[in-house]
Amino acid sequence: MTNDSILWGTLHRHLPRKRWIPIADIFRIVQHRIPLDTEDLEHVNSHSKIIRWESNVRRILHSKRRDGTISARKSP
Repeated sequence: MTNDSILWGTLHRHLPRKRWIPIADIFRIVQHRIPLDTEDLEHVNSHSKIIRWESNVRRILHSKRRDGTISARKSP
């Protein structure tokens, strides 16, 4: 499974600065820049449609938002 430091390092290097980016675009960056393994591609649990690596990316972004590393656009 791809660890958090690889996911964050990739995002940090390839996301544009000071610009809001849709989550779908963030996911595309990960898919194109990181060779995801079978564990990354598993569903979070048997009742979920969410794939593990996507959940991990969301968790990392949430954590970085909480600590002030990144900011999120406010909903209207």
